[in-house]
Amino acid sequence: MQSFSPRQIGEINAVIAEIEKSIKAKCEIGAHDKVSLSSLLKATGEKRKAEFFKCRREYADAIVSFFVKEKGVVKNRFNKSSQSS
Repeated sequence: MQSFSPRQIGEINAVIAEIEKSIKAKCEIGAHDKVSLSSLLKATGEKRKAEFFKCRREYADAIVSFFVKEKGVVKNRFNKSSQSS
């Protein structure tokens, strides 16, 4: 597990709070860059629309893990650990 500084924890908590406001029942969460995920969804014929949140690449895994473990949200099959932006 990666350790974060107090400043980084504050940034992560801010992103988590923003995501919690828009999370709905039966939704999925994952980390991916906007361009790649949009083309993946289009290529697979997915009708769902993705909602994107700004966060640093280094924090993406921690945020996804929080929602999967603590909130019981399903991890999306397109989750990518090393997103590009």
